[in-house]
Amino acid sequence: MPKYILIGLLVVIGTFMIMNYWPKLKEQTKNRILMLIFGIFFISIFILLILLMF
Repeated sequence: MPKYILIGLLVVIGTFMIMNYWPKLKEQTKNRILMLIFGIFFISIFILLILLMF
Protein backbone atom coordinates (compact mmCIF):
# COMPACT_ATOMS: atom_id res chain seq x y z
CA MET A 1 0.00 0.00 0.00
CA PRO A 2 2.70 2.60 0.83
CA LYS A 3 4.34 2.11 -2.56
CA TYR A 4 1.13 3.23 -4.29
CA ILE A 5 1.07 6.38 -2.16
CA LEU A 6 4.69 7.10 -3.14
CA ILE A 7 3.93 6.50 -6.83
CA GLY A 8 0.93 8.84 -6.61
CA LEU A 9 2.99 11.55 -4.93
CA LEU A 10 5.74 11.22 -7.55
CA VAL A 11 3.22 11.56 -10.37
CA VAL A 12 1.59 14.64 -8.84
CA ILE A 13 4.89 16.34 -7.97
CA GLY A 14 6.35 15.46 -11.37
CA THR A 15 3.31 16.91 -13.13
CA PHE A 16 3.57 20.19 -11.24
CA MET A 17 7.31 20.40 -11.91
CA ILE A 18 6.73 19.86 -15.64
CA MET A 19 3.94 22.45 -15.67
CA ASN A 20 6.23 24.95 -13.94
CA TYR A 21 9.34 24.48 -16.08
CA TRP A 22 7.82 23.59 -19.48
CA PRO A 23 7.51 27.19 -20.81
CA LYS A 24 11.11 27.91 -19.81
CA LEU A 25 12.59 25.04 -21.85
CA LYS A 26 14.01 25.37 -25.35
CA GLU A 27 12.14 23.81 -28.29
CA GLN A 28 14.82 21.19 -28.84
CA THR A 29 14.65 20.10 -25.19
CA LYS A 30 10.85 19.89 -25.36
CA ASN A 31 11.06 17.70 -28.47
CA ARG A 32 13.60 15.39 -26.83
CA ILE A 33 11.44 15.00 -23.72
CA LEU A 34 8.36 14.19 -25.82
CA MET A 35 10.30 11.68 -27.94
CA LEU A 36 11.60 10.03 -24.76
CA ILE A 37 8.09 9.74 -23.29
CA PHE A 38 6.60 8.25 -26.46
CA GLY A 39 9.59 5.93 -26.91
CA ILE A 40 9.19 4.54 -23.41
CA PHE A 41 5.46 4.16 -24.03
CA PHE A 42 5.93 2.15 -27.25
CA ILE A 43 8.68 -0.03 -25.77
CA SER A 44 6.46 -0.80 -22.78
CA ILE A 45 3.61 -1.82 -25.11
CA PHE A 46 5.87 -4.30 -26.92
CA ILE A 47 7.23 -5.68 -23.65
CA LEU A 48 3.67 -6.12 -22.36
CA LEU A 49 2.66 -7.93 -25.54
CA ILE A 50 5.68 -10.24 -25.33
CA LEU A 51 4.92 -11.03 -21.68
CA LEU A 52 1.29 -11.77 -22.49
CA MET A 53 2.28 -14.17 -25.27
CA PHE A 54 4.28 -16.42 -22.93
